[in-house]
Amino acid sequence: MQKSKVLFIGLGRMGFNMSKYLSFDKKIELFVYNRSNKILKKWLKNYEANEFNFTQNATKFDFVITCLKDDEAVNEILIKKKIIKNLKKSSLIIDHSTISIPQVKKLNTYFLKKDIFFYDSPVTGGEEGAKKGKLSSMIGGNKRFYRKITRVISNYCNNYTYMGNSTFGQLCKYSNQILICGILISISEAIKFNKINNINQIKFYNAVSNGAAGSWQFTNRFETMVKNKFNFGFSTELMAKDLKYVLSHAKKKDIDLSLSKKALKLYKKLSITRYKSQDTSSILKLI
Repeated sequence: MQKSKVLFIGLGRMGFNMSKYLSFDKKIELFVYNRSNKILKKWLKNYEANEFNFTQNATKFDFVITCLKDDEAVNEILIKKKIIKNLKKSSLIIDHSTISIPQVKKLNTYFLKKDIFFYDSPVTGGEEGAKKGKLSSMIGGNKRFYRKITRVISNYCNNYTYMGNSTFGQLCKYSNQILICGILISISEAIKFNKINNINQIKFYNAVSNGAAGSWQFTNRFETMVKNKFNFGFSTELMAKDLKYVLSHAKKKDIDLSLSKKALKLYKKLSITRYKSQDTSSILKLI
């Protein structure tokens, strides 16, 4: 059986780990690209794949997977660098980045003119989920090739859901970020309340973690927040970026997201401090 040619672009904290699982798939011929050559070389020392070069490589890919920082990075890679010359009719682009709705619409329209299908497929689960190959993805785009997409991303996603047409994957990710911020603010306030009232934090956790107040964030972040440990995956800087996209879209739809507005103000403050690259749970420092 002929192998699928797959190009993975973006070897950051998430992509570095996600792409390694593709290198283990015997049905895939993997190519990788990263703007930082140092990180690319580090990846290639540990895993097997072909190094991709925009100016010298004429390979036609079945799949291009991107995991990038923001609108600007995605636009640079997918449009300015003319990735289209390495694609063919019915090639599939799977974008795991969290970007704006206008950018998703722009990319979907741009590639569809060439019979290339773009899927907004952001992921959640953090760096820990990426390392374990246990991420969740919410997928927006033409349902026709949904099964083909899941065949590839199942290497690093153990949960994926087709949300609907283009933009619905991204909209689902926005709601995910709204939930995370609200939960982390609530956990921070509970920690503050416990401290002022001399409530033992560990006993509190044991008492309520399996009750109605439980959540992934509470289970995985409460004790680390109490210990002032924030050296985990998703940074305050990236959350601030995501919330800007969320609130921009909400404004267009006349939706008032008061808690998300509060969270953005706090994350913007954190992103200019030493907590810039720390986990989103460091919001505790401003509560």
